[in-house]
Amino acid sequence: MFKKITLPLIVLAFISSLFSCMEAVKETQKVILENKKPELEGKFFPIESQGIRLFLPKEFKKLSKSEYLELIEQSADTMALSLENERLRNFYLSGREIYLFLHTTSNSILSVIPTDYVKFNKSDAQMLLNQIRYNHDEINASTGVIFNKKEARFFGTKEAQIFKAIYQVTVPKNQSEHYKQIYFVSFNNKSFALTLETAFIIDFDPYLEKIRVL
Repeated sequence: MFKKITLPLIVLAFISSLFSCMEAVKETQKVILENKKPELEGKFFPIESQGIRLFLPKEFKKLSKSEYLELIEQSADTMALSLENERLRNFYLSGREIYLFLHTTSNSILSVIPTDYVKFNKSDAQMLLNQIRYNHDEINASTGVIFNKKEARFFGTKEAQIFKAIYQVTVPKNQSEHYKQIYFVSFNNKSFALTLETAFIIDFDPYLEKIRVL
């Protein structure tokens, strides 16, 4: 039979003080680590009509629809040109807006598409992922382009919901590949889809955190 051990009050006080000190040390370390993070470089790109201010690396520039069409027409990839022309045509016919940005040193393309506001949860995000898979399967069936999912995540708070998915896109016809990062964001009674197409995966999350929705 074990005997109940009663610790003296002074010992209990010491243990309590020790734990408090440990917590204070942890908080101090957290602050130090946060302060050591390099400041995120970039600038705001306002989309005035939508009340959205994107924070992007300063090498980005906004493109008009005609400038974007001229850019993709320079591509030697006739399949990509055809797909992109069809995608833009469908957007114009639907009356929806699309805002395009070019990273001038890497030729990465960022597109922002405002949508009707919807507050969504993890189950809704799964449905969105299924819809993306369906769209990719259709493209694969008609073109042979392969979409390989690398990541899919949902982040949710009372104020904001974010769905993120990353795909490796392989075009067997010309043996090329790139990455497609998709975000769907709902915040402050606004929703929008953001797609970033790059030659390699980048950590865009810190820039997403700085987006302002008015």
